[in-house]
Amino acid sequence: MLLNEEEYDVVWNRVKKELHFLPNCANRNFQFHIPPFRINGSHVVYGIEDTNDDETIGMEALIVNAFINCTRPGERIYALDWQHSAFLYDPRNRDEQQSVFVSDEKYMGGGYNAYFPGYYPDGDYYFFISEDFRFGYLTHPWREEAWVFGDELVEEFEKFYKSIGWIKLK
Repeated sequence: MLLNEEEYDVVWNRVKKELHFLPNCANRNFQFHIPPFRINGSHVVYGIEDTNDDETIGMEALIVNAFINCTRPGERIYALDWQHSAFLYDPRNRDEQQSVFVSDEKYMGGGYNAYFPGYYPDGDYYFFISEDFRFGYLTHPWREEAWVFGDELVEEFEKFYKSIGWIKLK
């Protein structure tokens, strides 16, 4: 389900407030001196810069499985692409994990594609956060990092992070 404008604002305000998200596109070198998040509670930061193409392909199934293992049937997860699309979806339902066409006459062609974010940051921040914010997976594009928070999700990632070429930074 694609979030409407009001829902979009609510969830992004919560990301900024609870995770202290600090994006900065103006000076990428600045990004390395100030952490992009301040997460209270258990979290791990992984360096993902050495992930090869095969590992990137394989990581999607591992991450989706980790989300499934951390949720009960019917629980939903936010999939957020910073300054773009925001979805609320069931990790067990593959049909909800895809891009959608949004009809809107303000756009040439009568609408636009709302892209479901990927699990590897290919130029933008992608976040996957449980609806109750008890766990999440946050990616940073130019720091080439994945931040994982919440005891149960951290435990799931600890099982496989090395197999996809990640290194633990914190």
